[in-house]
Amino acid sequence: MDDVTKKEIKAEINRIVDMMVQREALGDGISQLKKDIKEQYGIPVATITKIASLIRKQNLDEEDQKWQEIKEYVELCS
Repeated sequence: MDDVTKKEIKAEINRIVDMMVQREALGDGISQLKKDIKEQYGIPVATITKIASLIRKQNLDEEDQKWQEIKEYVELCS
């Protein structure tokens, strides 16, 4: 392997490492925001996570349909 190729591989791996560090920092920031919202408004972290995921994915109708199906089965089994 020539020196140019080695430098290119090293640079690409370092880009991955940098992105991993950024992802970790973002995760820490998100966790802190969730804790802050929980403390300020009393919303459970799991609820905050679900709300944010629904907004990001824009799939509230799909999730609502799933819950309707689950409710039907619960009622059937109750």
